[in-house]
Amino acid sequence: MKILGLFHSYADPSAAIVVDGHTLAFAEEERFLRNKHANGWFPSRSVQFALKQAGLNITDLDLITQAWNCPAYDSGEAAAIYQTINTQYPTAPADLAYQKKHLDSLSTASQSGIIKRNLRQIFGDITLPPIRFTPHHLAHATMAVAESGFDDCLVLTIDGSGDWNTTCWWRANAGQIDRLHQVNIPHSLGWFYSAMTEYLGFQAYDGEYKVMGLAAYGKPDADIRSRLEKIVWYDGQGGFQTNPMLLSRGPRTYSYYFPDTLPELLGRPPRPEVQEISDWHMSVAYEVQQRLEDIVQQMLEHWAGRTGCRRLAIAGGVGLNIKMNSRLFRSGLLDDIFIHPLCSDTGVSIGGAMAAEYLEGRLPRRRIESVSLGPEYSDDEIQRILTACKLPWQRIEHIERPVAELLASGKVVGWFQGRMEAGPRALGNRSILGDPRHVETRDRVNAVIKFREPWRPFCPSMTATGAVRYLRHFTHAPFMIIAFEATPDAAREIPAVVHVDGTARVQIVDPSQNPRYHRLLEAFSDLTNVPCLLNTSFNVKGEPIVCTPQDAIRTFSATGLDALAVGNCLLTKNP
Repeated sequence: MKILGLFHSYADPSAAIVVDGHTLAFAEEERFLRNKHANGWFPSRSVQFALKQAGLNITDLDLITQAWNCPAYDSGEAAAIYQTINTQYPTAPADLAYQKKHLDSLSTASQSGIIKRNLRQIFGDITLPPIRFTPHHLAHATMAVAESGFDDCLVLTIDGSGDWNTTCWWRANAGQIDRLHQVNIPHSLGWFYSAMTEYLGFQAYDGEYKVMGLAAYGKPDADIRSRLEKIVWYDGQGGFQTNPMLLSRGPRTYSYYFPDTLPELLGRPPRPEVQEISDWHMSVAYEVQQRLEDIVQQMLEHWAGRTGCRRLAIAGGVGLNIKMNSRLFRSGLLDDIFIHPLCSDTGVSIGGAMAAEYLEGRLPRRRIESVSLGPEYSDDEIQRILTACKLPWQRIEHIERPVAELLASGKVVGWFQGRMEAGPRALGNRSILGDPRHVETRDRVNAVIKFREPWRPFCPSMTATGAVRYLRHFTHAPFMIIAFEATPDAAREIPAVVHVDGTARVQIVDPSQNPRYHRLLEAFSDLTNVPCLLNTSFNVKGEPIVCTPQDAIRTFSATGLDALAVGNCLLTKNP
């Protein structure tokens, strides 16, 4: 079964080739377009890459999938849900406009037309395979189950909204995925977090990780907490409720993502982007993060108690919240946890394809070990590009040792190797690397390379030996999507990658999955006795992670990077 999985219509369009439940190729359109999130674009470049990488033609495909429940928008089911909401709550023009946009754009005719037009622009007047639409949260759930490695587990799918669901709890067992509970719009923890992201002066659906990082600098504030408790609360039955008139409905003159009643409740206007962040803003971030964590843990307590399951798989955009994931892992309610590394809508092109197979009675399961699914470049290709750019470079067959020496001497290095990793985390293929032993490294990378806020944390990549030394209770963590409590050794030896809250959002590198990166870590350890590196994504603020050697060269040239290792070629700047 050869499936082209698509996701488009809004932000983060992507394409995947899934054959018999196994992902052969995947890419996000933003990486080729060089436009972060590629909002509103069709993943044309991603489709072409994925087919080429998989060795397929468009006519070889059995099916095309898209992770929206479009038949429900045709049948009137979605319209009836919107109408019920409108009878329950006062309705503003923006609310009706949101509903109309979805009813129009997510119909089968609309989505099929978009897919057919764009694919025929690429491939000409050909007969396309059938197009199948799958429920959004089922797509998230299926990919989480299929690639978790768990035979029996709870599944949490949690996002802003997908179709009309915002949070679903599922039980996966013996190849069957059964929905236990669902929370629907207008009640959404994702909307709550995005609204507060905008209130704090960041961009919704992009800056949530800034709120998460800022939360560690805040302090508990009972007054803020009591106000947030009026917005969203646990319902005592395994779900939650919100007050939509404080969160998602009504006149909006500050932001599309929250009504004017929200700043009235909080007693202060939203923070403009140009305003400095105060202690009060930090405490708001702290309490927002606590509200999310408290409610999700209360839901987990309910469903773990009802089912007896002690393993949890998570997908959906809220699954990118590292601190929430860590809290659940430490809760004592679980023996193990899996968060899909492509849990946001970025990866739901894969999920839609897997859900289509599941609905046909097949649920192939294989624990995901790598997301290195994108383009790669040979040394010959890299050398031609460097020569054309008229840049001086050295070819070094065993490049790990000289790069480790540069890092140990305090240099910051761009590291471009192998197939581009998917998702928001650099995992040793498109990374900026530094020495974790000195906080000055962190500050320098923030200031003159990433050009981002100084309070943003950096993450460590480490060997399994390093994990035993630097982390307390931890689990399988190759994807930098969960944080663990750091040990005193970590605080002392690798302070640049230990967050102010005493945790580290870690990637434990498997030598079988990324042998060159693992060799680099070992070479650095041989020089310093520290089996760990500071690792951040190879991009500057506001741009996607680099995709091509040309992208890497531009970033290297325009920032304070000291060196660039691209394949076996090493470029350095004058001291």
